[in-house]
Amino acid sequence: MDDDRKLRGHRVLKPQDALHDAQLLRDVAIINTQTKEALGALPPGGLPILRKRRPLPLLPEAPMPAGRDDEESAMPKIPMQVAAVASLALAACATPGAATPTATQMQEDVPVSSVRYTYPETPVLTSGELVSEGDPAISAKMNYKPVEWPLRFEKHSFGPRCYDTLECHVIYDNFKFGGDKPTRSSASYGPDYLKGWNGSYGAVPNFPSAAKVIWRSKDGSAHKAEIDIGEIFKDQLMRHFVPREEAADLPNGKNESPPSILLEVNDRVIRVYMVASVPTKHLQTPGNRYSTSRRDLVLVKTYTY
Repeated sequence: MDDDRKLRGHRVLKPQDALHDAQLLRDVAIINTQTKEALGALPPGGLPILRKRRPLPLLPEAPMPAGRDDEESAMPKIPMQVAAVASLALAACATPGAATPTATQMQEDVPVSSVRYTYPETPVLTSGELVSEGDPAISAKMNYKPVEWPLRFEKHSFGPRCYDTLECHVIYDNFKFGGDKPTRSSASYGPDYLKGWNGSYGAVPNFPSAAKVIWRSKDGSAHKAEIDIGEIFKDQLMRHFVPREEAADLPNGKNESPPSILLEVNDRVIRVYMVASVPTKHLQTPGNRYSTSRRDLVLVKTYTY
């Protein structure tokens, strides 16, 4: 037993795992992105330094007043300093056939009413109550400007989901998702089975090699496919339903919130979506002062096998 092992005990330290370290860095990047999206970018020069003060002596405990059990008392006040936006809405629909990718149709204003997620489930409000501008002094320091249009993204998060498969594996950016166990059907989750879906893996620079999908559909058939995310989003434009005149001003007019690129494997069908956070000028839910943006799920492309 050498001196090094004596110092460390009977358990030898494992060698450094570069992939694990890279994943930790990505997790930190996700947290930073979400924090920036919720609270806005830092002001120029960073946060102000507050002078430390001697704490006041403890006071006798007093009964807490009864609080309101509603949204206003439960949620903190968040200023409208959210970085994100987008540029075009896409439409796609599935075409029967074996391993046949469907064409993606560009949609500016006219949605495809027969295919879900090629149109906003709730209308984008372009009138009504305006979003609060927050503290004017802070807004001035943030240098809000009209958003650049069309807005592109340089990074994205990624998230796959599998439904109605006997096994399902997705490999993207050298990271493996999925498993060997059967997955439930999407119908078992109800019609809103995709609600609230966001990419959990990011931020990924545009673009890694194609996503590899290896799965068995519910009838036992084996399938392999490569979904070229870089080719689908080669224009690097965000997909959304917000018209240009409704997009809110952003710090320096820049979009710094990566969108989520999402991949659904559902029996013999693969669908690719995008979710982008788009700050708006008007509240999107009347009376809800926190509804300051849109995060619509947009269907971009469909493959049937």
